[in-house]
Amino acid sequence: MTGHRRVRHASTPPARGPGDLTTAALVFALLPALGAAPNAAASGATPSPTPRPMSTAASSPAGSSSATPTPTDSGPTSAPAPAGTVTVTGTARVGETLTAVTEGWDPDLTLTFQWLVDGTPVADATRPTLALTAPQLAKQVSVVVTSYRGDTKIDEVTSDPVGPVAPGVFTSAPVPSIGGTLRVGRVLTADPGTWTPSATFAYQWLANGAPISGATARTYVLQATDRTKRISVAITGSRSGYTSVKRTSALSTAVDWGVFTAAPTPVVSGIVQIGSTVTVTTGTWSPWATRTYQWRVDGKNVARQTNHWFYLDATRLGHSVSVVVTARRPGFLTVVRTSGSRGPVTRPFTTAPTPKIAGFFRRVGQPISVSTGTWEPTATVAVQWRREGAPITGATGRSYRPTTADLGKRLTVTVTGRRSGYTTTARTSAATPAILPPPYGFTTTGKPATPPVAAYAPASVKLITDAQWERIKAAGVWRSGDCPGYRTTFRRVEVPYWGFDGKTHRGWVNVNADITTSTAKIFNTLYAKRFPLHRVEGIEMFGGWDWLGSKANATTAFNCRRASEQNSPNGSSPHAWGRAIDLNPVQNPWINPRTGTWDPNAPAPSSAPGTIRYGGMVWTLFRSYSWYWSGTDEWKDYMHFDTGYPSRSKDGYVVTPDGDVLGRGPV
Repeated sequence: MTGHRRVRHASTPPARGPGDLTTAALVFALLPALGAAPNAAASGATPSPTPRPMSTAASSPAGSSSATPTPTDSGPTSAPAPAGTVTVTGTARVGETLTAVTEGWDPDLTLTFQWLVDGTPVADATRPTLALTAPQLAKQVSVVVTSYRGDTKIDEVTSDPVGPVAPGVFTSAPVPSIGGTLRVGRVLTADPGTWTPSATFAYQWLANGAPISGATARTYVLQATDRTKRISVAITGSRSGYTSVKRTSALSTAVDWGVFTAAPTPVVSGIVQIGSTVTVTTGTWSPWATRTYQWRVDGKNVARQTNHWFYLDATRLGHSVSVVVTARRPGFLTVVRTSGSRGPVTRPFTTAPTPKIAGFFRRVGQPISVSTGTWEPTATVAVQWRREGAPITGATGRSYRPTTADLGKRLTVTVTGRRSGYTTTARTSAATPAILPPPYGFTTTGKPATPPVAAYAPASVKLITDAQWERIKAAGVWRSGDCPGYRTTFRRVEVPYWGFDGKTHRGWVNVNADITTSTAKIFNTLYAKRFPLHRVEGIEMFGGWDWLGSKANATTAFNCRRASEQNSPNGSSPHAWGRAIDLNPVQNPWINPRTGTWDPNAPAPSSAPGTIRYGGMVWTLFRSYSWYWSGTDEWKDYMHFDTGYPSRSKDGYVVTPDGDVLGRGPV
C-alpha cells in the first residue's frame, strides 16, 4: 500500500463487535489520516495488512549494539518497511568520542538522536557523536534513534549500551625541567612542559631524591641545607575524569654557595670632630645578612671598637676614620666591605651662632641683611640666601633685595663658618614671614616709583575727611593721648608740582591749619619755577614710617613720629604739629645723629636737580614766609623747613576741638 506505515510502538486496536463498521468501511474512513491515495479508496481495493513492529534486541558484536523491529498482526494493513538499526562505535573512555552508526533506514525518513547515560538523556547530546567527559566516567552509554516522516513519528530504536566508561589518559605528559641558578638563596622554577589535554599540576621538590618538606610550589628558594645537593622536582598532572600521571625531572648539578645580590659599601655618618660619635650606615643587603664591625683609624684596626658607632676622643684629632663591615649568612660566601675614610678629625667651634635676618620690611625691592654673630674662634663665613629652603642663585652677600620671584615665599639664610683644624659648620636662620609686594611708592627693583601725571590746578586747602583721618590714625601718624592737636588742628593742602619726569603731577601735604596760606603759596611758586619734586604725599601712604617715605623720595609734612623715629619730644616737634616740610629726601638727606651717617643716602651734588642749598631759590622762597632751614644745623638736615622750634601757634590763630577758628593772625 503506497505511503502507509503504522507508527512503531502504537497500541493494538481492540477486537470489533457485531455493530462495528466493516473492515473496508473503517479503512476507507482512515485513508486521509493514513495518507492513502484517494483513488485507492474509491476503487474499493482492499489494503494489504501492515504488521505492527515491536522492538527486539538483536545480538551485536562487542562494543556495539543494534535493534530490529518485529512486525505484529494488526488487521488487514499493508506490510511496513522494516526499521533500521543503530550501533555505537568508538572507545568508551573519557576524552574519546562515540559515534552512532545507523543502517537499513528508509532514506525518506528523518532521523534524530538522543544519547543516554545510565538510561538518562544527556542534555543537548542530540548529534550522531558524543564526546565523553568526566561526568560519564564508569557509566553506561547508549543512543536512541527516532525516525520521522514530516512531523509524524515512525520508529524509535535504542542501541545496546557500551561501558562502563573508562578514565581518560593524557596523550602528552612530558618530563619537567628546572630553570634558575643553582646557588643558595636563588629561586628555581619548575617547567611542566605542554600536557595534552591540559592538566592541573602539583609540585614536590626533592633534594638528592628525598622530598623537601613544604616545598610544594612551582618555585623553590634554595636553602643553606641544600648546598652540595642535587635538586629535582616531581610533577603530578591531574584532570577530572583522567588517570593522574607523575613525572620527575632529571637531577640537577650540586647546589653551590649563595652570593649576596646587594652588598653595598658602608658609609661613615656623622660629624667627624672631637667629642662627636660617628656611626656606620650599611645600606640594604640582599638577602639579609648578619653584620659585624671593626673601626679603623688611619687604616689600622682600633682594639675593641666593634660597635656600629665610634666615639671620637681628643686622641683622634687630625686622623682619618673608616669602618670594616663583615656580612655572613648560612650557605653564603662571607663578604667584607670597607668604607671610605672620613677626616681628618677636627675640633668644633666653641661658638657658632645662628644667623638673624634684619630689615625694616619684608617686601619685594626692600633690602634685608644677615647678622652672622660672633664665631669663636674667628671663622671665615660664607652666606647663602634661600627661598623656601632652595638656594637662590647669586645671593651670597650679606644683604639681599627680594625680587618678584620671592613674592609670597619665605626666606632663610645659611651661614657657613670655616677655619683650619675646625669642623666646617653651617647655621641657618629662622624663616621670614611670606614676602609681600613692594611698599607703596616703590617699584619691584626697590627704586622710588614715579607718581601718575595729573592736570594742573593751583593749590587748594581742604578739611580732612573722615576716611582720610582714619587712614592717618591707622598709620600711626596721629595717636590719641600721644600726639598734640586733634583732627581740626590740621588741613589737607592739595598742590601741583613739577616732576623729575618733566610733567605735571598733583599731591598733598597735611599741615597745621595756621600755615595753610604760606604752604599753598610756596608750592604754587615751586611749580611756577619748575623746581622738580619726585612726589608729594602724606606720610600715611607709607605707613607713617619716615624712613620709608624718605627712601621713596616723598615730600611730606605732618607726622607725629613713632618713638623709634622721634628726634625731639612730640610736644615741641614741628612735624608733630604739622608745621614742618621735608622736600626731596633722596637729593637732600640728613645726617642721622643715631648713626652719624647720611640718611637715606649721601647727598647729591649741589648742582643736581631738586637739591636745596643755602641762598638758593628754595631757601629764599621759604625764608620769605619766615620758615627756617635746617641745612646749616649741626646735623645738616638739607630736606627740612619748619616755622620754628619749638613749634608754636601763629599769633591770634587758635583752633578748638570742634573746629571753630577763634582768631586769625598773620600766616
